[in-house]
Amino acid sequence: MSPSLALGAGAAVGLYLAGLVAVGYATRRRGAQTGLGDFYLAGRNLGGFVLLLTLYATQYSGNTLLGYPGEAFRIGYAWVMSVGFMMAIIVVYLLFAPRLQRLARRHAFVTPGDWITHRFGSPRLTLLANVLLVAAISNYLLAQLMAMGHVTEGLSGGAVPYWAGVVLLTLVVIVYETVGGMRAVAWTDCVQGLMLLVGLAGLLLAVVPTPGHLAELTAAVAAAAPEKAAVPPPEVSRNWLSTLLLIGFSGAVYPHAVQRIYAARNAATLKRAFSVMVFLPLVTTGVMFLVGILAIRDLPAAGDADQVMPALLTAWSSRSVLLYLLCVVVITAVVAAVMSTADSVLLSLSSILAKDVLGTTLLRGAPEETLTRAGKLLSWGVVGVLVVIALAPRVTLWGLTEIKMEILAQVAPLFVLGVTWRRLTTTAAFAGMLAGCATYGGLLVAGHAQVWNVHAGVVGLGVNVAICAILTRLSGAAGARSRPAGWPARGARAAGL
Repeated sequence: MSPSLALGAGAAVGLYLAGLVAVGYATRRRGAQTGLGDFYLAGRNLGGFVLLLTLYATQYSGNTLLGYPGEAFRIGYAWVMSVGFMMAIIVVYLLFAPRLQRLARRHAFVTPGDWITHRFGSPRLTLLANVLLVAAISNYLLAQLMAMGHVTEGLSGGAVPYWAGVVLLTLVVIVYETVGGMRAVAWTDCVQGLMLLVGLAGLLLAVVPTPGHLAELTAAVAAAAPEKAAVPPPEVSRNWLSTLLLIGFSGAVYPHAVQRIYAARNAATLKRAFSVMVFLPLVTTGVMFLVGILAIRDLPAAGDADQVMPALLTAWSSRSVLLYLLCVVVITAVVAAVMSTADSVLLSLSSILAKDVLGTTLLRGAPEETLTRAGKLLSWGVVGVLVVIALAPRVTLWGLTEIKMEILAQVAPLFVLGVTWRRLTTTAAFAGMLAGCATYGGLLVAGHAQVWNVHAGVVGLGVNVAICAILTRLSGAAGARSRPAGWPARGARAAGL
């Protein structure tokens, strides 16, 4: 990175980090921050604008801003499928989220496990689901910590080493997250979301302003790496469909996304946020795809995939004052995106460990204030362990993303089918999840991460859903636990649901 860009970006990021801590302390004054619903769900009162931007910022993380351009650089035009990933998540959200929001408000859910316990009434099912959720989001948080190191190292031209980026940015996240809770996280997500939209849209228009420039880019890529501009073969198309299913169902049941559903002011507000979110992949994931394609033309073929975005920003910043300013905005937005996802995941992980683990064992019957304080302490402990792991990374950001998604896929039926299919039984849900996990784990142990270009996690999800359907059909009429309390009987008018 040139000295001038490093100076400008460093100043902007420094101001942003100071602002995060200030927001944390400012939002602390707006609530008691002692109750679980207040600290972890912002009092269940997120309005449309804040809800939209916090959902948006949560979905677009360091994996998107660093991993996606790297995959486009490595694969080529076939990575255009990534534009549909986030759209698939919105489609799945609309299947269950509005109804779940109403139930969550009625029954004061805080964690994803609260819904599972309410719907199925099985401690062992809730325990298994929580084990999978904790494993997945711990993996996800690790990916964000790694992304922090890659961002600071790449965007500073090596002046700030990888380890320093991990430690510094993680420290800022843990401070404002434990001070301000969901309110602080949501408001910082708003700032990050706006910066991301403005910076990426402006950068795209500045670098590739016309269709003619896109045609020239395609010709240059075809000349430099013909295989990256070729029509994808059938096996790649099968992998597209597999990835859409994997991300669509897994992304919709992120624990931190589920908690944002709980935190929405009402179902109408949630639907309005989704109606806007469905278009945002065009100006986010689409731009990330084009950045990776530009890197095929402008960067060495053997370059580090996770450093594609920092390398291009460094190159573009010297072309004009406008590009310099846009690069500074994007650099700050990249840092903000990584941190916004990290704080959301950490908050969700803390709530699960405090309420669903300690609250049912060592702190059973403890007041909410005690559980909230325990959750804050757990946040520091979990982060400490993951920082140590992040300092010696052994896998790419996209590799961590796939692992996390394939684990979450096995939990998805508990939300999608559990909310939409009243007859789904507890036995069927538990057996389905066990079978799905066994299938996924068995394929990985056997060395088959993909079967006929379909992810092992998607194969596991298919087995999971099939078992749910077969056992529920065989059971005949649904039992007492097949329908959550408060649901109307079949054929009755489901007012408010």
